[in-house]
Amino acid sequence: MFGRNTRDEPFEAVHWDEITQFTVGRTMRNTFRKSKRGEGAHAVRSMRMRGGEEYMVPGVYIVPVELSASLAKGGFRLFEDEAGRQLLCTVLPDGSDRYRVKDHADREIGCIRRTPVTKRLTRQGLWMEQPGYPSVVAPRAWARGGPGASLGRGVGHVLDGIVDSLLSFGSDEAGGSGGLKPVVWAAVVEDAGEEADGEYGEAVLTFPRRTDGTRWYFVKRDGWLDKRLAFALAVLRESDTIGADRH
Repeated sequence: MFGRNTRDEPFEAVHWDEITQFTVGRTMRNTFRKSKRGEGAHAVRSMRMRGGEEYMVPGVYIVPVELSASLAKGGFRLFEDEAGRQLLCTVLPDGSDRYRVKDHADREIGCIRRTPVTKRLTRQGLWMEQPGYPSVVAPRAWARGGPGASLGRGVGHVLDGIVDSLLSFGSDEAGGSGGLKPVVWAAVVEDAGEEADGEYGEAVLTFPRRTDGTRWYFVKRDGWLDKRLAFALAVLRESDTIGADRH
């Protein structure tokens, strides 16, 4: 159904709910030589190791709703199988700052939202809403109280070595000589009163620094965040950042 497969995938697909580390794209193998990387279907892919090398194994397949439009403009569907028979969810813009994420039965899972320009100094460009849970945003380092205070409650070891790297100003992807800038999506503290602007709790999704340029996301194992929202956000972010849907 999806085409563009130039090689057979080396591993069986991973069930989407088992994925905790993932990337978005078509590359099948992380290797220095481009000719050996291989290209498969556009998918959310998890890591498997073989012979000391990283393989990107598809778990969720990405299909645009409108073939002539980018994923961000036309929306997309995520499927559990490459044949496109098992719909996982649909992600559609609603004409505002929202992308509504609905399951196979058209029930709303949540929303991916774009941060207003007026808040881009304190938050990254995309954030998540899931009914019954706090909003999940990615703060920039100069939110009130600094990175230690704003990400201090409930984050734990996930942020070790990451918080200090969030201090430099720039776009979502700006970074110095060290490579990509890490991003952390954390739950907004909702019960701390009006003076708590910039305070965040549990980290549920991270995009850490990788010096080799690979783009991995980490979603918390057995956490409350619906992984379909994490996948939807990552697909939109990769489309915005590197035009992954046009490769």
